[in-house]
Amino acid sequence: MTRNHFTPDLMTTVDEVDRAETAKRRRAVWLPAVFALLLFVAGGAMFKSTYLDLQQVADHGRPGVFTLNHCEEVGGSDSGPTTYCYGDFRSTDGKITELDVRLPEDTDAEGLRPGDSFKARMVLRDSGPDDIVRADAKGDNDRVMRAAGSVGVMLFALMLGGFAVRNPMPHGPARSRLSGLLKAGMLVSILVWFIGLGTAGGIWS
Repeated sequence: MTRNHFTPDLMTTVDEVDRAETAKRRRAVWLPAVFALLLFVAGGAMFKSTYLDLQQVADHGRPGVFTLNHCEEVGGSDSGPTTYCYGDFRSTDGKITELDVRLPEDTDAEGLRPGDSFKARMVLRDSGPDDIVRADAKGDNDRVMRAAGSVGVMLFALMLGGFAVRNPMPHGPARSRLSGLLKAGMLVSILVWFIGLGTAGGIWS
């Protein structure tokens, strides 16, 4: 009867291969999971700062009129300098006048010249800068589009996290179907991301 004999060197090689494969499978799971989590948190923070916080001002702020004074470009980066726009806010009831207020979103002044005005709402803060938002159709549309862009970021993160589930799956029809769904979801999320933020001037402003 023939017996298989494994030398110590061969056994060591087999163990090393098994450990390498195990480490590879673990990386295939936790790497996309970590990136997905970080991106989802970033998208959530973006949704809060560019939509929820500003929508609170639009819903509960004091109504009035914002008159543009000037815009200026500061600094520079690969995407160009940052634009800041300033103007005066006067409440509808005439009780509040705030001069040289900076718009939190410079796209609110897009297409305007000094002296042009638009409906706005403002919340006065005891500390820190006052909050002001554009309160007409353009302002409402821009906030909705920024919200859509942020949702696109979070959706992309979920699709990326899906690969953490797919990667350890054995090759077969189930893995192929999941891959197709994830890739389609990533494409949709990227389109929503760029159309939303691009339309509202978010990532290219």
